[in-house]
Amino acid sequence: MDFLCPNHRKQFADLPLRERKDLWLFWMENACACGERGREAISLAGSAFDLACLDGTRDDSCMHIELTLSAILVSQELRGCGDRAGSEHVVFHALECLADERYTAANDFCELNECVSVLLDRSRQADFFTDYLNWPSLSFGLADRRFSKLLH
Repeated sequence: MDFLCPNHRKQFADLPLRERKDLWLFWMENACACGERGREAISLAGSAFDLACLDGTRDDSCMHIELTLSAILVSQELRGCGDRAGSEHVVFHALECLADERYTAANDFCELNECVSVLLDRSRQADFFTDYLNWPSLSFGLADRRFSKLLH
């Protein structure tokens, strides 16, 4: 399941890490601003997820926290729309990305283990959002959600 077309994948992979993180945050904020579950929220969260999965060509940094957060959101949105298989596919793909050597070599192993653990245990996902984005809940439809901590 791809959310970005091949041309956009190539274009976004060439962006500096800071710009990729800004774009990721923009898509995540807009996905969360969608009042109800649906295609728009899935498209936005899915685009953020695909962006976080891309290999950056300009630096060795990766976006494992962003990947985890967007995987959780798009997975929850798909599950909420009745697409359990799509939801599970997103989580599986996120786990594959996190197992990639660019993640295991470039990051604090404890953070990486936490990302994997959170993806496998949905009961920890709301706290993960709170820790990284100051998001009080994973229940969808909350009015006026705001991200207060940027991941830069």
